[in-house]
Amino acid sequence: MSEEKILGMREIEHDDFSNYRQKYPGRRKSNHTWKYRTEMYAKFFGKRPAMIQGDRIMNWDEFNRRCNRVAHGMEKLGIRKEERVAIVGFNSIEWMEVHFGASKIGAVPVNVNPRFLPDEVRYVMEDCDAVVAFVEEPYAELSQDIRGSLPALREVVVYGVGERPHPVPPGMLVYDDFLSPNENNPQTKVYNDDFNIIIYTGGTTGYPKGTVWDGVQRVRGLDMMLVNNIVPVFDALADYTDDAISGIPKLLGSNPKVVRALSVLMASKPARAFWRSNLGKNAVLAIFKAMAGNPYVLKATGGLQKAGVRLLCCAPLFHGAGIEGAFTYYGAIASCTVFLPTPHPFVAREFWETVEKHKVHTAIIVGDAFALPMIEELKKAEAEGRSYDLRSLWAMVSSGVRLSAHVKQDLLTRHPGLLIVDTLGTSESSGAFATVNASTDEEMKPAGARLLTDKSGFYRKQVFSNRVIDPDTKKDVVPGSGEIGEFLFGGWMTLGYWKCPKKTERDFRIVDGKRWFYGGDEGTVDEDGRFNLIGRGGGYMINSGGEKVYSEEVEEIVKSHPKVWDTAVIGLPDPRWGQAVTALVELQPGEEATPEEIIDYCRDRMASFKLPRYVFIVEHVPRAAAGKIDRAMALSLVSERMQEK
Repeated sequence: MSEEKILGMREIEHDDFSNYRQKYPGRRKSNHTWKYRTEMYAKFFGKRPAMIQGDRIMNWDEFNRRCNRVAHGMEKLGIRKEERVAIVGFNSIEWMEVHFGASKIGAVPVNVNPRFLPDEVRYVMEDCDAVVAFVEEPYAELSQDIRGSLPALREVVVYGVGERPHPVPPGMLVYDDFLSPNENNPQTKVYNDDFNIIIYTGGTTGYPKGTVWDGVQRVRGLDMMLVNNIVPVFDALADYTDDAISGIPKLLGSNPKVVRALSVLMASKPARAFWRSNLGKNAVLAIFKAMAGNPYVLKATGGLQKAGVRLLCCAPLFHGAGIEGAFTYYGAIASCTVFLPTPHPFVAREFWETVEKHKVHTAIIVGDAFALPMIEELKKAEAEGRSYDLRSLWAMVSSGVRLSAHVKQDLLTRHPGLLIVDTLGTSESSGAFATVNASTDEEMKPAGARLLTDKSGFYRKQVFSNRVIDPDTKKDVVPGSGEIGEFLFGGWMTLGYWKCPKKTERDFRIVDGKRWFYGGDEGTVDEDGRFNLIGRGGGYMINSGGEKVYSEEVEEIVKSHPKVWDTAVIGLPDPRWGQAVTALVELQPGEEATPEEIIDYCRDRMASFKLPRYVFIVEHVPRAAAGKIDRAMALSLVSERMQEK
């Protein structure tokens, strides 16, 4: 790709944080900064595990001291407050050390996908004006290749995962040598209105865009994201299995004896009646809301919190789902963050072994790309006479890509005490809306959200506002009308796109005195006020003969075929229809099916204009490291197949 095209993606060449800084009421505070949270958790919960990867276990005191060594090392390099620090790598304790170490001196971490092409990596680093890059060892050569074209980049530091990296390219620093011996908390003042992070989107609709965050919108917003996502859990708590109910005391970080006692109490008939009442639901939510992000309240319950909640984050940290998933638990409830021993690629056996070994409570994944091999490993273990102890695992959260109904059902059949949480969210908003599925459900509910209407019931306790508007009339969609509208996110959100003021103005608008994010998620609204996601417009939408076809909607139906393992639906250029709906289908291991069979299956399950005109059976559906479909690669594969015909 030419340099001219890369440079042309941004709207302006220079930007400044003064263009985004907010003024918040009251005195200037620091309680919604990663520096404050990390240091307070180290003070209150020093001996509690904070990070686990493989056999490495690091408590909060140790992690805080490691972050301090990173922070002082950055100061020695001359890195100042608000300068950008790029992190290029998959999930690791070192990734977290760099992020939270930078945060201690007010430097701004930036996520970079190591699987990007060299031009894409260069674009992100150039766009954010990174002054230093911390690069996981396998990707050091990539950084070396592009370094000469990045005049602002002063240093590249190479790190290994749990070990010293091998000899690195000339002119680069080794992480172990970069670390300062100074383990004291830095004296730099970092405030809630200071800049917290720039998160680059996944680039599914072109080159990635940097979303700008301060402490209030990011740190406090993630506290509230956890509160928002727990609302549907508490709403249906009374109807869960005993094992699922036992997850609530685990979420509070109780020790094993207290968990058992509370589990029996909470699953009793009187308790279930209490959970069904508004009083019961409101009481639990109020307690949880008071705890979220408040070190003193968490400390007050410290007698029950010997081990803390353990969150296994499989979603990549260079992806919004990974950052939001891991950081939400980290900041809101001082959880222990667990990573797989192998940063990449995803190994399903390692996942289940890690759940069992470290008694993981919650896991974050990205859709079927993670769930399908996990199910396959459970089947394989069963066939080989092996088994995994999954009793600790209470919740499986999918973010970024929704889970297919049959995949949810398969997981719940194998682990009836599990809750599966499909979240509707974006990289631009702290708001996420959870749809919870349990083994007691008669049908698997798709991803969506409840709007704040008179029929919302307990969902009116959601802390994030939302609405669905008709893109043409700009009026709210009438529940039950069948109209397709666009979902708007309110509440805590990014302050804008870095170096893209016009796009910021288009996507973030003031309506009725509130700021809303127009993310492109489209769907219908039921009579009871539930938004049902169909798909995303723009790059995810196929225009076939003038009709809108949402690729995700067609994919969901194709994947319900019993022989289908995975699928990707794209729009193939067509002289008659504009775009022809085209499906790439990966079959279940050992199964055989023809394209005609797949098309016939879909014919009675969707409108004729949505029916795939072409079906290609492929060995693997192309997906990016974060789990999302690589639609550019899919289109390339289909084009090659068409030429072979």
